[in-house]
Amino acid sequence: MKIVEVDLKRGILVVHIENVDDLYVLTSFIKGGDLVKARTSRRLKIREGESVRKTMTLTLEVDKISFHEFGERIRIHGIIREGPEKFVSLGSYHTINVKIGDTITIIRPDGLTEEELEPIREAEKLSEHKPILLLAIEEGEATIGILTSYGLKIYSNIRRNVSSKDNPKEYDSLLKAFFSEIIGIINELINQYDPIALIIAGPGFTKEHFKNYIERKLNKPLNIVVDNVTSGTEAGIYEIIRRGTPDKVLQEQRVSKETALVQEVIMHLSKKDNLVVYGLDEVEKAVSYGIVRTLLISMDLLKTPEEEKREKILKLIKLAKSFRSEVHLISTLHPTGKQFLSLGGIAAILRYPIKK
Repeated sequence: MKIVEVDLKRGILVVHIENVDDLYVLTSFIKGGDLVKARTSRRLKIREGESVRKTMTLTLEVDKISFHEFGERIRIHGIIREGPEKFVSLGSYHTINVKIGDTITIIRPDGLTEEELEPIREAEKLSEHKPILLLAIEEGEATIGILTSYGLKIYSNIRRNVSSKDNPKEYDSLLKAFFSEIIGIINELINQYDPIALIIAGPGFTKEHFKNYIERKLNKPLNIVVDNVTSGTEAGIYEIIRRGTPDKVLQEQRVSKETALVQEVIMHLSKKDNLVVYGLDEVEKAVSYGIVRTLLISMDLLKTPEEEKREKILKLIKLAKSFRSEVHLISTLHPTGKQFLSLGGIAAILRYPIKK
């Protein structure tokens, strides 16, 4: 997610949506009574039996919001408060579909706090990811790119004659020389950029042979993902991105981190070592003592309709940060996140045990 503008006093937040996780975060963040301004389309009757769909910008006072994971969109239903009066009746109802790539404005009439913005800031940090190395490879041609939060840079294109038809006796040595040249460049990029993953993609079996060849020759262990694209050219690199493979890698990284945190909570509970507390009241007590190392809160708790409970959780986040506790918001888009919600959705890993 990209924060385009924020004004806490006026309660204005403008965000650009970059992935499905951003949509989920916004579902938790936006609440009834907020104003949401976005581009939408509305069917207009032009004459009896005829209508036309027109695109316009509307501001809705939010009544309901729902997240559609498989459709990769959120639906915001509410009362039209601003819009072209030539085409809409102010006070009537409308539903805005918000999807990846959209930019929307959220206005909270009573103002915003930094604690309320915590999920949005977290989503923005995730978008500023460590680089991912991209390799499109086929027999005799490879293109290497580096994908950062600022964009894609094509780093190198390598072409070698390694055809088994032309050189059947020398094929193995030619292929190894081809692979070695690619590995040399990849290791340079690892030293320079410290990437979190390497995506190897291409047609045929060359990508699999290269993955097997490279695993023990990297300067540092890397998460390696294999995918299918149609060529080892620059077009293959762009195909990797179009297929959404880097987004999947980043999402898996987040899920992996959240899963490890929840498993740590469960491990301490099973050991009964008094290094974990859960439930809002017990966690609140531990935070106030300043002994919380890590605070875990389910994203679903932040969209509770109980205003008092929501405010309590936001104050808890602020207090925990004042004691330098880590705060992690746990998604329910994966099984471990759902398991955590079933435990109450709030827990704290302590710096040292509470004496009973």
